[in-house]
Amino acid sequence: MTNPSIVNVNRNWHFVIKPLYSFIMLLGIAICFSAAVWQYQKSMFFQAPVAQSLHMKGEFLNEYSHFLDNQTLNGKVGYAVITPFLYDQTIYLVNRGFVAYQTRDKLPQVAPVIGPVTIDGYLKVNHKPLLLNNSLQDPLPKRIQFIDEKYFSRAFNKNVSQDVFMMKSGQGLLQAMPEKSAYLSHHRHQAYALQWFLLGLSGVFILFIASLKRGSAHA
Repeated sequence: MTNPSIVNVNRNWHFVIKPLYSFIMLLGIAICFSAAVWQYQKSMFFQAPVAQSLHMKGEFLNEYSHFLDNQTLNGKVGYAVITPFLYDQTIYLVNRGFVAYQTRDKLPQVAPVIGPVTIDGYLKVNHKPLLLNNSLQDPLPKRIQFIDEKYFSRAFNKNVSQDVFMMKSGQGLLQAMPEKSAYLSHHRHQAYALQWFLLGLSGVFILFIASLKRGSAHA
């Protein structure tokens, strides 16, 4: 009588890489971590100290006015009007305040400010947001999604101040933009950053588990 053959089975863990699945997961993870960094940068923006009130006498460069998108005031949607201002041989980007719109198909009409004027307000540090694709062009040429001083520097062929002048009074002021609570905004964006970071970390964990397989080796 012959003894039945004995088979030793060794089970070990190993990784199985699925190219398409791994690519999609890594792309999603990268987006989550990028969004976390973006939200963290925004939280730092609200921690930046606000300069003391100051005034400038100069001229608005009306033909270069642009409209900063995605602004709200008292339940209305609209734009913040950004107009370059020439003061003492330096060009500042002035946030003249809020203007509502009825349709997104065309920009609102804003009256130009002619001649030398004196404006009051304060300088605010401008942080360019982290964008996954900053080459997108708006169908309306003077509508912008963020303030980019380099864009205006190219238009004038000279450097433009990196800080934005938040106008509070003076000729040319529209509806002044209210100051946001730095404490609430700072902590809100930090919470968003943490959420995106944890989501990205979860993606890493899921990818790790999905790629881990248990195989059998016969001896």
